[in-house]
Amino acid sequence: MVRRVLLVRGPRLSEDSGLGRAHHSIETLLNRALVPNWTRIKTVEHKRMESLLSRAMKRWFSHPRLVSQISESTEADLIHITDQEQAHLVPKKSKVPVIVTVHDLFHIRPRAIVGGDVVVPVGDQNPGFFRRRDLRNLKKGLQRADMLICISEDTLGDVKRTFPGKPTTLVRHQIDTEYWSPILNPMSRDILGDLDDESKMLVITLGSNEERKRLDFAKRVIDSLPEEVSGDINVIHIGSDVKLTDSQLLAALQNAEVLIFPSAGEGFGYPPAEAMAAGCLVLASDLPAHNEIIPDNCLLPPTSIQDWVSELTNIHANWRAAGGVPRHPSEELMEHVKNILSPESQGKSLAEAYDAVISAQKIN
Repeated sequence: MVRRVLLVRGPRLSEDSGLGRAHHSIETLLNRALVPNWTRIKTVEHKRMESLLSRAMKRWFSHPRLVSQISESTEADLIHITDQEQAHLVPKKSKVPVIVTVHDLFHIRPRAIVGGDVVVPVGDQNPGFFRRRDLRNLKKGLQRADMLICISEDTLGDVKRTFPGKPTTLVRHQIDTEYWSPILNPMSRDILGDLDDESKMLVITLGSNEERKRLDFAKRVIDSLPEEVSGDINVIHIGSDVKLTDSQLLAALQNAEVLIFPSAGEGFGYPPAEAMAAGCLVLASDLPAHNEIIPDNCLLPPTSIQDWVSELTNIHANWRAAGGVPRHPSEELMEHVKNILSPESQGKSLAEAYDAVISAQKIN
């Protein structure tokens, strides 16, 4: 028996954003029949509003009213709201169960996290009047949901502490392993143009200049390298110093010797997962949620510059011993991502979450 799910979100977000990409992934899984015995009826969403007033009216009044009306007459077996920032859309009364995916509770429960050498505030510590009202509505919506899907063990623990007794489950994000694969979808290094220097070892960082990304630490590590190493590498700071096209990002991850990712905290952490799917070595901080999906041999003490320097020096030595040619893709890392983060893996976990909510409804 094939059951039907109605996907719900607020504004139509670009796939370039984390929440937009996560929603698109779920939609694609359902459209490709990768969620066993489930299919999508449609997605309820709206275009982005330009003015502050129109955004407020759509968010607080007209869109919640529409979702509530649909929930009373839908032919779907389940409603899935795909991110916690739209939890206010959970109807007060619904004839079918409602699930919300929680990527993180940084804004719902602002706090400071210790990430190596920095204490990073996450979420708005002093929201204004309207945002405080908004956050109250989000919390109430999460309380009304029949189940909360969490995208990492770290988020799952946070949700259980914040909403004790609420049914929760773990459904990790997916990585399009075929897209990132240097074997199935190779991208020439030439596309990087003047950003690259093929006579040097390519090293990349990936992330914004947010404090929690700890790019200052990455730069201190690079500045601490022995002169014979530092003069022989080309570092591209993607997202902070330069913006790349999708094709250039693919080429960078497929051809770099290593991704340096010292971030203090992530809801999930797409960059290291995508790098591993591209067969690229990763050096990451041994901190949540990295240590859930990154192999132990890729994790380093978050504050020990010398450990990071030693690993980079070894990678450079191997590159130089191989004649300064690009590495072979790491089949071990590619297989690791395929096993735990493939579309098929996420689809199976999503179906299990959907089935559990339906089963609980029948019991009640």
